[in-house]
Amino acid sequence: MKTNKKKIWIGCGLFCVLSVVLSSWYAVAYNDSRLVVQMDFKNYVFEIRDLPMIVSVFLTCIYLIALFVMLFIHAGKKQRQAEETGITRKINPKLGCLGVLGFLGFAGFWTYSVDGTVFPFAFFLFFGFFGFYYEGKMSGTFMDERFRENIACAKLKAYKITFEVMLITLIILCQGKLFGNLEYTLIASIITLSLALALGIFLSEYLLYRYDHDDQAEEGEE
Repeated sequence: MKTNKKKIWIGCGLFCVLSVVLSSWYAVAYNDSRLVVQMDFKNYVFEIRDLPMIVSVFLTCIYLIALFVMLFIHAGKKQRQAEETGITRKINPKLGCLGVLGFLGFAGFWTYSVDGTVFPFAFFLFFGFFGFYYEGKMSGTFMDERFRENIACAKLKAYKITFEVMLITLIILCQGKLFGNLEYTLIASIITLSLALALGIFLSEYLLYRYDHDDQAEEGEE
């Protein structure tokens, strides 16, 4: 991605964060904390003073969705280039910082308490972006036969661990309602699924990095 585009995306992200902070401050100071503290949305009536908070949250959601789609498309292009050239795609290890977005999943506890919304729990999936750090460390590596074998082994082990976590969770949750509440069971399922997928994404890159460096260390000893 070009530097100018990166600056634009970073600027948009900072703008969204700032808008949420300012709208929250406005709601607490001048709007009786509406849409900030827990409310009964069944009897909610729109007021013009709610607009800053609604707009800021809406823009933030749009930004996060657009960021995810952009990264997915960009990753696909880089992957195709890597297959054609036989060299791993070039990624800045700093992209691993995007894994911090996974903490947005904790917002689900707030949205659920406010209006029963559970979709923010899916943001735990972004923890998998920490794997970009290890992928960036291997940017520009020639994919010889040994390296391709390590890729296969790393993905196989990562998928195996992910499957085992999901299977164990499925067995536990199928025993009945979690704490006697079916909604808690749904929330636990979303969180576990998101974290399991994030773990699989992260482990596939981390294990490949470990395997490749272990092989290089063995070759150096010989």
